[in-house]
Amino acid sequence: MTTVAANFPMAVTAKCQKTELANNYIKQFQSAEVDAILKQAGETKLIVPGGWTPVNPADPHIQELGRFAVDEHNKQTGDKLVFVAVVAGLKKPVELATLYWLIIEAKDSDGNQNIYKALVQETDLEMKKLLYFGEVVPPVN
Repeated sequence: MTTVAANFPMAVTAKCQKTELANNYIKQFQSAEVDAILKQAGETKLIVPGGWTPVNPADPHIQELGRFAVDEHNKQTGDKLVFVAVVAGLKKPVELATLYWLIIEAKDSDGNQNIYKALVQETDLEMKKLLYFGEVVPPVN
């Protein structure tokens, strides 16, 4: 199991405590969580140890991947989330592809902003596949 702890380039503002939640979540990243998601998705060939590195959330390509994740989630579930931004993330090269573990801010149909986590696979041919999407739940004190 790999734990990633680093200073990620994320702006934490008083206006959005959810961004701080995302920052803490990515700092406490456990690759075992992603490995379990990959096993459940039948993508065991993508499970390789280590190799996760931070992404720059301001990178337009990373924002595009986040928008893709929200759009795919909406198609699969009928939800009507509206993409706001990728606020943090990690990437890991695997055979003929790259995995992206993204922390995404999105608005629900009531206008509430929440933080979500998504696992996106992008092949070397730039084909994308959403492997997981779920809400980041704040820790209970």
